[in-house]
Amino acid sequence: MVRVEILTDKRNVNNVVTKLLNLNAFEVDDSKAPISQNKYEEARRKLGETSENINKIKIIMELGGIEIEPKGKLKVSDWFEIATEVNKEYTKIEEKYKELLEEIGKLRAELESLNTQLSEIEPFKDIGISLELLYKTEYFEVALAILSNEQRNNLEKNERIAVYCNPFAENKNACIIAGPKGTNLETKLKEIGVRRFETPDMISPQEAYNNVQEKIKYLQSVLGERRKELISKVEQDREWIAETYGRLLTVRDAMTILSKARVSEYYVQIEGFLHEKKLKNLLDELEGLAFITYEYPKRYAENEGETPPTYVELPKSIKPLESVIELYGVPSYWEISPTVFLIITFPFLFGLMFPDFGNALVIFIFSLWFYNYGKKKGSNNIKQLSLVLIYGSVIAMITGILAREFFGPLAVGGLRELLNNPAYPNGPLYNIWPVPQSVYEQIKYILPTGGAEQGIVNSIILSLLLGSILLFVSSLLGVINAIKKKDPEFLVLDRLPILLIYTVPFIIFTYGLTNLSNYIGQVEALLGGIGYFLFKTGSPAPGSTQTLADILVIWTELALIYNWAGRVIILRKHEKMSSVGAIVFGFIEGGFEAGILLLSNTISFIRVLVFAVAHYYILYAFSYMGYLAAGQPSTVIALIINPIALAIIIIGNLLAIALEGLIVFIQDMRLHFYEMFSKFYEGKGRKFEPQVTYVEILS
Repeated sequence: MVRVEILTDKRNVNNVVTKLLNLNAFEVDDSKAPISQNKYEEARRKLGETSENINKIKIIMELGGIEIEPKGKLKVSDWFEIATEVNKEYTKIEEKYKELLEEIGKLRAELESLNTQLSEIEPFKDIGISLELLYKTEYFEVALAILSNEQRNNLEKNERIAVYCNPFAENKNACIIAGPKGTNLETKLKEIGVRRFETPDMISPQEAYNNVQEKIKYLQSVLGERRKELISKVEQDREWIAETYGRLLTVRDAMTILSKARVSEYYVQIEGFLHEKKLKNLLDELEGLAFITYEYPKRYAENEGETPPTYVELPKSIKPLESVIELYGVPSYWEISPTVFLIITFPFLFGLMFPDFGNALVIFIFSLWFYNYGKKKGSNNIKQLSLVLIYGSVIAMITGILAREFFGPLAVGGLRELLNNPAYPNGPLYNIWPVPQSVYEQIKYILPTGGAEQGIVNSIILSLLLGSILLFVSSLLGVINAIKKKDPEFLVLDRLPILLIYTVPFIIFTYGLTNLSNYIGQVEALLGGIGYFLFKTGSPAPGSTQTLADILVIWTELALIYNWAGRVIILRKHEKMSSVGAIVFGFIEGGFEAGILLLSNTISFIRVLVFAVAHYYILYAFSYMGYLAAGQPSTVIALIINPIALAIIIIGNLLAIALEGLIVFIQDMRLHFYEMFSKFYEGKGRKFEPQVTYVEILS
């Protein structure tokens, strides 16, 4: 990213703006050293008008239920004249649709009002007595009202008043309140701030509720007809709307550039950020039209409060994962974007936690439908979320194939797996499954559901290996970012201690790779050596393994002390804390809390195992219930043709897909946001949003 300053003759400004838009890589900014205080006020006014018209045309598209991509051509000699022409062109569309849009707007407003009335009447909808009769009884004073718990208690203290209530929401009660004549019930209700419930013409709440429902139903049908009419018209005018929309967007961006430009008697100054790869294009395009200077943004502490935008160049196929990153924050211009990191780890962890080919296939199909739905609605967020789900479900299908799971254990493992009895038959897909039993026998010892005695233990250690690698890489990226940030204090006092701390679990769980054939045994020996050093129980690890265990314990202690000291210096210098306070809070944050996080962050990756196990056994449980409901048949076919058993299995799979799929997605995000991103990613930047052309600009 470079910051460019463009100085051009006033006569060339329209041509310069056109070329900047055609670059699709320039984001205008306020001038740091303006040549004057004068601006194009006309640009500011036309920018407001154009933006308002864009919002209106979007409403037409939204109500029409279609997404229209901007397109078209625009012949430009003067951008201000073009802005006037394009906005006039939009007014023709507005005039054509004005009456229909106003009618739809009124219908929607009336429906909203009726729905509000319906929600007010609903707590009393079962009362069929006319309120005129109820409120004018000869011997009693009666009222219907919505009371809070406090108001209800207040009334119940009065011995002459009876209160019967039905709670229907938090701190809300639909109540019938009654007392003998002379109670002055109306006055008492006003004293506690309660309004007596009334209906039009004092008819019964039941009748009022039915009347409002009928009105809503009628208005919904009318609204549906008007929307169909609108959709039909929008489809007929699709080309016209698309071209006008594209021109409006282009004019908006041109006016954005001009509204920030500084103007002197003879010159115009335009300043902003440009994608570095486009710098040569800019110099070539504006040669002879403008004088250009440029500089690279200074790093963090040197930039005098300036926050350059961040542009991360990614292939379109992985661009949607930026939406997950942006939930945390936009990368600063000096930060390594975690998107490339995320494209590998996010789907991978999702697949490990959700290993079932059938369930993942359903999510994949749903994601494709959801993507098309988002496309129709014009929602970029829906499309991006759908693509993230597609990536995750593809990996989950792969892990499901390896785990030989298809909507639970029955389809492949059959009753033999369900009952753990070789006398029973395998599932119908057993012999045609892509991963044969011989391969599965080789890998089942690292699968928590593989049936091997050491499966759970091995899976725990492998989950911790995965976690230790990801935490180490995250901490290493934190150090690299601190170097890129050019902030030595941040590097030495904050990021480096974290890297040293998370190097320890990385060494522990990669130690087994020194003897891959005995990986689990090597790691268990090292963990035993650490336990022996700390608690002096059991036996020491053999030879050099115990020495390494001793070194790692001491390393951890020194790294935590280093982190403690770093926090003390930061608290003293930046928080102006006293020495005693800095030492105490530095120990809490840099020593005690860092030690707890070391354990919790690493152990947190066991959730990868936990969710895989939970998924398997939930489907196992529903399959077993189906087996019992079917009368304990001897074949899988006999089980699934039983309607009750089939219903139970389908319900179990729907729960697994909907609830577990959502939970796994959330937990995947949690592992990234809290365990990994917190080690290296600040996300305090701003997104690069260049001014671009949405149509072909003709000279």
